[in-house]
Amino acid sequence: MNDARSSRDVTSRSVLSYFRSYFEPGGRARFANHSTGLIARQLYELLLKNGSVAYFGSKERPEGLEADLFIGHFWAFRELCERNQFATKMVFYSVSDPVETRQLLSGLARRFDVPMPEWDLPPSSFDHARTMELADVVFVVGNSYTLQTFPERWHHKIVLLNYSIDSSLFRAASPVDARNDFCYVATHCGLRKGFPDVLEVWSGIHPSQSRLHVIGNLAPPFDRMLAEANNGSIVYHGWIDSDSAEYRAIINGCRFAHVPTYSEGQMGTLLELIHSGCVPVTTAASGVDDEVLAQCVVVRPLDIQGQRAAIEDALSWSPQEYAERRRRLIDATRRRQTWQSFQSRVQSTITGHLTASGVR
Repeated sequence: MNDARSSRDVTSRSVLSYFRSYFEPGGRARFANHSTGLIARQLYELLLKNGSVAYFGSKERPEGLEADLFIGHFWAFRELCERNQFATKMVFYSVSDPVETRQLLSGLARRFDVPMPEWDLPPSSFDHARTMELADVVFVVGNSYTLQTFPERWHHKIVLLNYSIDSSLFRAASPVDARNDFCYVATHCGLRKGFPDVLEVWSGIHPSQSRLHVIGNLAPPFDRMLAEANNGSIVYHGWIDSDSAEYRAIINGCRFAHVPTYSEGQMGTLLELIHSGCVPVTTAASGVDDEVLAQCVVVRPLDIQGQRAAIEDALSWSPQEYAERRRRLIDATRRRQTWQSFQSRVQSTITGHLTASGVR
């Protein structure tokens, strides 16, 4: 039973709630290759190995379901738990603590005089505290920094996860083929992704030193801010699908990335850049595994001088130093951020809880 949008009194071994625009069983969702879509597909395929799965989109609110296991994206998790009977309930947080994130972004929105990205935050019906209370397990994608955004009283429930990308699409070019350029990639070049830092940093870097290639949607007022800040060092390419050869050609042509994100779970586009051979100047908030982060150039959000100094230092690396830094980074990523480790950690958590509850 893979689709039961309006069913009542349904019994299923597992129920999964995510987003149909990112994942559709048996079909091709619009944003299937985005990190959200890849995660949903991995969860669905894992659950399918354990038995039947009923899948629902984030806007669907079925009632009368009974299941041994429910895994749900945090936006709709509470409502589905309260309307149905699930023996074991596991919530999936793809971001840092949402309450802290909202507080952080609201302050930054005032500071930079930009709108709050409400579309990128949970709906008004979302109750974070109740969601955490209802969950037997809280899956969080991220690193030790991400974990610390959640109040300590919830840490005993949290299982940290790393995920990967479609690595078949991204291959690192030879180090000698790349320019001493940087790239910044985000679905939306905006507040949460640290775009205000990008603009201020690169307004002080002369185009003769390096250039930054920006890929992603750019909405007002960030388009105006880019036009005002750009001294010729920023090349804006617009939004380009990550499936495309054009996308890969741009990032393969850069040695470095500058992604000073303010808040994430774990940044999928950063993993695409790493697999493509870009050494990132980024923040701990990017959420990449701690061992992977140790091979990046780590800066602090809002530290414009520190970020600019880190960029200038990276530009001074010899070809040998760059090649060695890149090799260690890619090795750590291939070792620590794999779909195999993702599925193994999720499966072992599921098995442990279902066994304890007497299902197995």
